[in-house]
Amino acid sequence: MTADRLAALSGRRRELMTRLLAQKAAATAIPPLPRSGAPMECSHEQRRIWLATQATPETAPPNVTLGLTLTGELDPTRLLTALTALVARHETLRTRYTAIDGVPHQLVRPAQPVPLELVDLTALPEPDREPEALSLALAAAGERFDLARGPLLRLTVYRLGPGEHRLFLVCHHIACDGGSLPLLAADLAALYAGAGLTPPPPLQYADYAAWSAGRARERLPGRLPYWRERLAGIEPVFARLPHTAAPGRAGATAAVRVGREVVERLRGEGPVTPFAVLLAAYLVLLRRLSGRDDLVVGTVTSGRGRRELERVAGCFINLVPLRVSVPDAFPALLARVREAVAGALANEIPFDALVSGLGAHRLPGVHPAFQAAFVHRDDPAPPPGWAGPRAGVWAHEVDDGSFDLGLTATPRDAEYELALTGRLARFTPADLAGHARTLAAVLHDA
Repeated sequence: MTADRLAALSGRRRELMTRLLAQKAAATAIPPLPRSGAPMECSHEQRRIWLATQATPETAPPNVTLGLTLTGELDPTRLLTALTALVARHETLRTRYTAIDGVPHQLVRPAQPVPLELVDLTALPEPDREPEALSLALAAAGERFDLARGPLLRLTVYRLGPGEHRLFLVCHHIACDGGSLPLLAADLAALYAGAGLTPPPPLQYADYAAWSAGRARERLPGRLPYWRERLAGIEPVFARLPHTAAPGRAGATAAVRVGREVVERLRGEGPVTPFAVLLAAYLVLLRRLSGRDDLVVGTVTSGRGRRELERVAGCFINLVPLRVSVPDAFPALLARVREAVAGALANEIPFDALVSGLGAHRLPGVHPAFQAAFVHRDDPAPPPGWAGPRAGVWAHEVDDGSFDLGLTATPRDAEYELALTGRLARFTPADLAGHARTLAAVLHDA
């Protein structure tokens, strides 16, 4: 019931309705758990990442990264103090992982010092400093973390000159997702500035983990049959790589930009989102590359549908397969995309439970259920203000081949940046550049 409708009720009815709404909220609220130091249940998101990290590192999600430009005086001691306080504020940043009977559990530890590395690049010629900082940062983005020992994040500051720095935060995906980065960036800036923060959130990620695992157990029996029927008989989008192919997850990225007006034109007058338009264009590209018209593409959902989780850092994203039969006509494809998205969201379950429930044979080095992925990001939020230095976005794209081919769509001002990242075992950088141009042409010609 909206606030306006509630206010329109008579005094007695309003009091009763307010009480009923409060009871309903209390019944569905995420309960905070006692902290005894004992191992706590992992969320399905954490379990999926832990298992992938242990068994098939090639299919584990990449680290999460945040890059900022800082212009002005920067105090490293003050920054380290702020970083330590950030880790104390968010339990997920000081959580370690252990297996009990083969099942991962999380252990929340007291705050401890976090690595802060200062890299001075001022000895290099000035034109070389920025490229070198970016090269070092992207290499650091691929560094591995020890889930049992931690810590699971690192912060590096590259000094390019007097009053010119680049800040680069790397965090293991089990502890943080992309949706948590704006929260962590804002808290770090406020702590550096000495601004008074609100008290730590009453809920922490471990509370969400136990609640979400229980909710999943309730939903699985009713929703798993949908996925068994929906994904029956699926075939890989791409042929299996030969044994002689280069191993690992090394990748490359090629990007193009298309105007927002192109996407808006394809949305037309119907209930079509930019997500659906860009996914449809990606499916057309995949049909051309694979020669198949029955395709499965994975996407992500944010998992932050509750208000009490807005200030909680952690990994909330879930992987969702979308199976679409690609017709020749683009409007018909849009309709099928909408139908596939609606069905998938109505029956969403944790991805690890979906894969286990399907009981399909796993192939080494091949991502389960889908090989191609699509991510639609939100408009990048401007960096929060720092006390002293002026902050900006330090743009970077991590070339991580977790999937054979992935498309990331990011709105930037009046355009969309479309970044195709592919495994070098399957695509050359020249291949990806050509495919990116083809993707742009699909949108312009549809």
